[in-house]
Amino acid sequence: MTGRDCFYTDDFMFNIMGIEDLPTTLYQYTSVESLEKILETRSLRFSRLDTMNDPEEATAADLPHAASSVFVSCWSAGEAEHIPMWSMYGRNFAGVRIRLPSNMFSGRRKPIVHEKGGALSTFDGIYSIKRKVPAMSTSGRGIIGPNKIWYSDDPAYRNRKLVSREEGMARFNPYDLGMVKGTYWSYEQEWRFKIAALPFETQFPDDQYLNNVALDLGTYPIETEALFIPLDPSALDELEVTIGGRADHTVIEAVECILAEHAPRASLARSQIPIR
Repeated sequence: MTGRDCFYTDDFMFNIMGIEDLPTTLYQYTSVESLEKILETRSLRFSRLDTMNDPEEATAADLPHAASSVFVSCWSAGEAEHIPMWSMYGRNFAGVRIRLPSNMFSGRRKPIVHEKGGALSTFDGIYSIKRKVPAMSTSGRGIIGPNKIWYSDDPAYRNRKLVSREEGMARFNPYDLGMVKGTYWSYEQEWRFKIAALPFETQFPDDQYLNNVALDLGTYPIETEALFIPLDPSALDELEVTIGGRADHTVIEAVECILAEHAPRASLARSQIPIR
């Protein structure tokens, strides 16, 4: 593995990570308030990685503030309930766990695993990522994922170069960015959707604009803080909501009202984990 190579490839996924197939359903532990926002807006929030809970994530050897260029939505694939996830993200067992099909976005296109970067799909719509001018903004419809996070403390994975240069030209290689976390996060067994502000393998002149503007995420920051990607209505018909074991009757009633109004075909269950 060299600094110019992308390590997160189809061979790496299947042969090293042991992934046999992409999950057909995904799970997210969250609050009742977040569930309501998802269903009211019929969209999923992609948060910028530099605003999330792991300050060591998505660093790059040649690009300061690289984490600000990646937007993610984080999920798990395990059907069995997970106590640490309920505790950390499910409001200490008083929130909810949601289940949705992995092809949940508008248009419900099946993700396809590519040679570089893992799975990729598109949705019916377009996102826009704004940067401080004169840096260029980004728009697109591609969503990378769902891909499983690789857990490693090795700098060769954690802090890679994103820019390759040759004969006066340069290109971005952000395939690996946002796909590695430290081993102390491995209990999450996370699957992730990702949207990148930096273009993949597009060639640019290796000039003053590239080096002093495009690559300067500090002086010319990404101004968009979150993206909201539309969910397909048919995916919400397959929604399953599990209520945490510490949720009281007011929480249960609130969830029932939310589903009745916004997702009447969704199913509702109670956590099977007994907890006081």
